[in-house]
Amino acid sequence: MGRSNSISLNSKDLLKWVDLNRAYIFWTVMAAIVAYVISSNGVVGGAIFIVVPGVILFAALILRDPKMGIWVVLGYSFLVSFFSRQFPGPPYGLGVDALIALVFLLIFLRYYKEMDFLSLFRNKLFLFQTIWMFYVLMELFNPLAYSAAAWFFSMRGLALYNWLYIGLGILLMTNKKEFHTYMDIWFWFSLIGGLWGAKQLHIGVSAAEQAWLDSGESIRHILFGQLRVFSYYFDAGTYGAAMGQVGLAAFIMALGPFSQKRKIFYYATGFITMYGLIISGTRGALAVPAIGGIAFLIMTRNVRLLTVAGIMMILAFSFLKFTFIGQNIYQINRMRTALDPNDASLQVRLKNRARLTDYLANKPFGGGIGTTSTWGRRFSPGTWLSEFEPDGLYTRIRAECGIVGRNLYVFMWLYILYRGMKIVMRQPENEIKYLGMAVMSGYAGILMANYGNSVLTQFPINIVTYLGLVFVELMYYWDDDGELIPNADVPAAEILRLKKEQGL
Repeated sequence: MGRSNSISLNSKDLLKWVDLNRAYIFWTVMAAIVAYVISSNGVVGGAIFIVVPGVILFAALILRDPKMGIWVVLGYSFLVSFFSRQFPGPPYGLGVDALIALVFLLIFLRYYKEMDFLSLFRNKLFLFQTIWMFYVLMELFNPLAYSAAAWFFSMRGLALYNWLYIGLGILLMTNKKEFHTYMDIWFWFSLIGGLWGAKQLHIGVSAAEQAWLDSGESIRHILFGQLRVFSYYFDAGTYGAAMGQVGLAAFIMALGPFSQKRKIFYYATGFITMYGLIISGTRGALAVPAIGGIAFLIMTRNVRLLTVAGIMMILAFSFLKFTFIGQNIYQINRMRTALDPNDASLQVRLKNRARLTDYLANKPFGGGIGTTSTWGRRFSPGTWLSEFEPDGLYTRIRAECGIVGRNLYVFMWLYILYRGMKIVMRQPENEIKYLGMAVMSGYAGILMANYGNSVLTQFPINIVTYLGLVFVELMYYWDDDGELIPNADVPAAEILRLKKEQGL
């Protein structure tokens, strides 16, 4: 028996030894393959061994929980500019396209028999995006346009992201719990962005950020020897508007019926991000809390709060307009110039817009998408529009899509603002209403900020705003507890039923 046991034990040891060495052999071979690929194709080639397993894992997660795709795209939108500075080269913006397309594909493959995708078009929010997307597609045939490639690169931020991401959100989002998840992701990434901006101002930028400034961005981001803070956002203008949007939303949430712990978090986020707005040196971003604050007061319909807030806004305006207190502080001095009608920068903008009006006199559909600014200089150099630098999103759309496109675009977003505020105002005085007011107030401010900067086409403002609008739209179909009403005429109801039946 002892001999038999000894042989059995040795057999087990032998099997363990074989398994262990098999693992060593496998990883040794894999390391050799990776080393060969890197030596032949560089680090980019070796990155395939990281990207491919990541895509497979992501696909598996989406098949199990499609909502994960929403959260991944939302989080990634905050990091696009960070990656592009730290590891320049790859087109990180196209990663958003790929992620959204992959989520749509996986959802379709799994749920195409059960889901009524056509019901998306009965949703007014998505219907408007479809109309705008159709107009943008027609601009591809604008006889004044020079390049289909310019159209493709430029229209993504102008129409494709809002059409796809809003559609995806309507398909997948269902209840108040997910609304809170969205707010938490938005607030945490923004809070870190605010702190990172403060670090840039008081400690200094990183080597990668300095290299980005040295590449030509210092012209826009270092004025009179002072840094216009940009954190890990696209630029200082995007950073300032994003901080104003989330700062206002955070203060509104702090007024809601939430726990003390939550209120502290909201107040901290509000103060830090509003500080981020100030140090960005972005004058147009002041419109975000100003106009957004007015929208909030309208939605509250609280006369006492309206009076107090109105007085505070008048005092803040008077401080900047009629006093010289803090004039030696660069950030305050720069904000004051936003209220100066004789500001040199404002006068240049007004002259440029007058020139554009003359150019478009006989061009109601504009000069074609992708014909201005960076894409214009790249794909149609030497043309009038390629040398024209639009100073705001609405000016850019008027130049590229004409007065017809500009009016359609503005009407679409204003109607969505009206509809969203109307939905929120019909809510009872509960936390759902404060979630809605936070989103719609920030959105109202962003619409105004677009007059001076193209912020709604930049990450992460676009993705944050689109998903917030989806939740406000879906509030119309929620009961008092924030759950989707059974048989509600939205695609989310169908996927919720299906997931419950499958135990997901």
